Amino acid sequence: MAMETKQNDKILDVKNLRISFRTDGGTVKAVRGISFSLYKGRTLAIVGESGSGKSVTSKAILGILAGNKIIEDGQILYDGKDLLQINEDQFSKIRGVKISMIFQDPLSSLNPIMIVGKQLTEAMVLKQKADKKEAKRNLAKINASIKKADPDETSLLLTEQKEGRFSVQQHEDLFLHAAEISVDEQKEAIENILPKLEDVYQEHFNKEDFNFAKAFDALKPLFKDLAKCELSISTSPDNIISVFPIQAKNYVAAAKDSLAHEKLREKNFAKYGVSDFFDLPASVRAKSRETIISQKEHQAHFQAAFKELLDHLKELLRRNAEEINEIGKETIASYDEAIKTSESELTHKEAKERAIKMLKDVGINEPEKRYNQYPFELSGGMRQRIVIAIALCSSPEILICDEPTTALDVTIQSQILELINRLKAEKNLSIVFITHDLGVVANMADDIAVMYAGKIVEKGTATDIFYDPRHPYTWALLGSVPDLNTKERLNAIPGTPPNMLLPPKGDAFAARNKDALEIDHLYQPPFFQVSPTHVAATWNLHPEAEDVKAPAVVITRIKNALKEHPEYMPKADNMKNSVLNYIKEDK
Repeated sequence: MAMETKQNDKILDVKNLRISFRTDGGTVKAVRGISFSLYKGRTLAIVGESGSGKSVTSKAILGILAGNKIIEDGQILYDGKDLLQINEDQFSKIRGVKISMIFQDPLSSLNPIMIVGKQLTEAMVLKQKADKKEAKRNLAKINASIKKADPDETSLLLTEQKEGRFSVQQHEDLFLHAAEISVDEQKEAIENILPKLEDVYQEHFNKEDFNFAKAFDALKPLFKDLAKCELSISTSPDNIISVFPIQAKNYVAAAKDSLAHEKLREKNFAKYGVSDFFDLPASVRAKSRETIISQKEHQAHFQAAFKELLDHLKELLRRNAEEINEIGKETIASYDEAIKTSESELTHKEAKERAIKMLKDVGINEPEKRYNQYPFELSGGMRQRIVIAIALCSSPEILICDEPTTALDVTIQSQILELINRLKAEKNLSIVFITHDLGVVANMADDIAVMYAGKIVEKGTATDIFYDPRHPYTWALLGSVPDLNTKERLNAIPGTPPNMLLPPKGDAFAARNKDALEIDHLYQPPFFQVSPTHVAATWNLHPEAEDVKAPAVVITRIKNALKEHPEYMPKADNMKNSVLNYIKEDK
């Protein structure tokens, strides 16, 4: 069932991502403006046929796209940073440390001439070095903050720390007092900047003739003061505060690029003495409309991000004594952990013991023996378990699984999926699971995004997608999954995916959709809201469109599933084209 999520639980945020690739044949539009969020402790499955843009998206998150890539637009926000804007040195502190990945072919991740144990311990050593550096930075930041509360006691604390007789609990009052001062400083900074930000919002964002450059110029002088609104004692960035200046800059840059492209077209039209509208075919005139839509999208994203920032700052002003006390306790825990990490040393013996334990944790028999073996001596399933062990050696927050079971036997697939589920629960992982098979994620996913031709066409909770799908492509995917309880024949999806060198200007699935409308071939559909957690991009959901019925195999399958699990019955505000209409009629 769907689990309620909060904005604060958001760990990864992908916004309006557009990625293309230069090829000899032209520019391939691989990802065309997708947005999604990953929440702490949840699994997001991205599902679609080959070529839908799933793997490109996952590689973009990890910063390992091919050199011929073109990042046309978008943001990938993690830990207060836009991963599309940071350099390789910064990315190396995140890739394989905070965000790890499991690939489809385990041999592509393993060194064939290095024993398994060495590959595991190497990952541990790299992780420890990164942890020690971060711990020392955190200690320095907290020390600077608590020094404001009591310089003398802070000096005593540092002396005790050097002499090895330090105890955090003895200085608990100092940390709590420092938290109070830090919150007071934050409130003062917010009270100083909030009226100025609200003035900018009223002056520039509530106008019909919105101007990106003027809005950004009004905001830019405030960014330095905005940084002061972060809690000085906290070792984690405030994602909303720290990311907003990056978001603002990106939205303005994208809008400028779009306008520059349009001006170049107008210049060429003037050069050859033709009108940029009336003398051109509809396919060319549509480009002007796309520019207007693009501008509106960038404006909407910019405005939403700014509104989110204002609401967040107002919420921070309402901190109460209990929350301040909680900040103090969190700081004590962070300080204690940072000291232990900065002083820790990993010996060869300890690394080997940890590696053997990790092999055991991922279900490998005789881990001591496997430690000294080479990858080619192991089966495919065992190699994939080792890749999972290596990925988890750094205790990442996010694990990306890119078709991790596709190359394995069916029985081994099930074991690997169960293993990933178990490790997610034990280690509180957030998972992005890439697959072409909806059936694979039936018992794993919390949330699902269905991708087709570089766009997300439907997204919602697993309950939404499996029990109340609305997009014809999602119906097609569900109808092609084998099911022993269904008598109807499986439906093969007719036709082939479009050529992304020349993507359709309308709904990309229209050519394969027997219920496609005329408008499907002309314009891309917006998302239509089904429920607070569920949206689908299909003109079939437009209020004025005729109702369409899902394939019989899909209706039967959902009907049978709800008989076994009536508690999974979704609650939708919009019942148009819902499979549930036919199930209720049968009752």
